Amino acid sequence: MKKKEIVWQVTSRYALVTCINNGRGIVVEKEIAPNVVNSENAVWVNETSMYFRKKLHEAKVLLAEPYICFEQDGKAIQQSPYVGLDLEKIFLKGNANQETFNKLIGAISGVLTQIEPEVGIDARLSNFCLGPNEEIYYVDTFPPLVKYQGEFIVHFPNPTDPEIIFQEYKRKFDPMGILRRLRFSVLEEDVGFSEQNILTAISVVLGKNFSIKTEEFFQTFLDHMSIGEAFEKISLADPDGIRELALKFMPPKGKSREDFLREIFNLSSNFCPYKITKEERIDIILELLSVHIK
Repeated sequence: MKKKEIVWQVTSRYALVTCINNGRGIVVEKEIAPNVVNSENAVWVNETSMYFRKKLHEAKVLLAEPYICFEQDGKAIQQSPYVGLDLEKIFLKGNANQETFNKLIGAISGVLTQIEPEVGIDARLSNFCLGPNEEIYYVDTFPPLVKYQGEFIVHFPNPTDPEIIFQEYKRKFDPMGILRRLRFSVLEEDVGFSEQNILTAISVVLGKNFSIKTEEFFQTFLDHMSIGEAFEKISLADPDGIRELALKFMPPKGKSREDFLREIFNLSSNFCPYKITKEERIDIILELLSVHIK
């Protein structure tokens, strides 16, 4: 039997992700939150992940199949076939076009058009893959974003503050919040696309009225305001607004840009890792942005 060969391996906030050639094909194996999840959480992780996938299936979202969940040494392991390059790499390689946007909106249209949202989605480009059939798959199914046993799971571990739960719900379950996350992910790559590409795709897939509503929403963002007005309106109650505004001040591509955006992301997050006050976080954010005013 051919020995397993590791093709690549990356560590994310929630998992150790390993692409493996097992001799029969290429699979992606996720050891979920290896530094957090152990025997007391592994069952819950796999159960909620599979329920999330069930609800995504009902919303007609394409997922990598078969998806296998099991426990190993008290850890939650999830495995699926490799379905292709993620969209972040597709964009960076210059292989995206308007049709890519149309397919992406089509892939999540069932989630965007829920009457009473019960399933969410994190619409970062890196969470989608372009399959060999040129269809788009959603591949990041942990943490689950789903209403489970009457409770909305919006993060891992799930927050207990109702205000934060509602804010995360608006970002990950509400259609406008989902599209806002997608907009940021596209603009963050800085490869020549704009929010207009998203609006055009929405018009094609979901109709002109949906596109107009989305455009009106986009126009309320800080990065559509003057710098002075935007600085006055910066608030930790709107982490997405801070991050969008930061895109106007990005350093050139490279480590300095990565460090800048990472720091802005951490400082604006509901789950900020720094033990500083909210006022101190705002002061540092304003200082970081001011340094990069062009």
